[in-house]
Amino acid sequence: MHLQIRAIPSRSPASLLDFLEVLEREGINIEAAGGSNVERGGEFAFAVAHEQVQTAMDALAGAGYRPTLVAVETCWMTNAPGQLRACVARVTKINAESGRLIKDLSIGVPDQDGRIPVQFYSEGR
Repeated sequence: MHLQIRAIPSRSPASLLDFLEVLEREGINIEAAGGSNVERGGEFAFAVAHEQVQTAMDALAGAGYRPTLVAVETCWMTNAPGQLRACVARVTKINAESGRLIKDLSIGVPDQDGRIPVQFYSEGR
């Protein structure tokens, strides 16, 4: 299980650019990201290195955002056919045991071994 930071990138008006500038000023490197309707009330979800989580949370809170930290399932895939399907199958099985459904996913940058992280955020039915 890994951690993901989620926040609605709006203070007034909504601006993903302003949100990302807060993280850039602190030297935060985003390793995976996803979201929908991010400038229309939706959440921007992203992952950073574990040692940067608290710095990112503090920077966003200090800038007037309300970030939350959630646990996500992470699957590692390669750039080959069927890899994403295999990750979804794995998380679907885990979710079936806990009564959860996938709400969204984010895909990150390859690591030094070429593995690509996929983070799945799931919620109760």
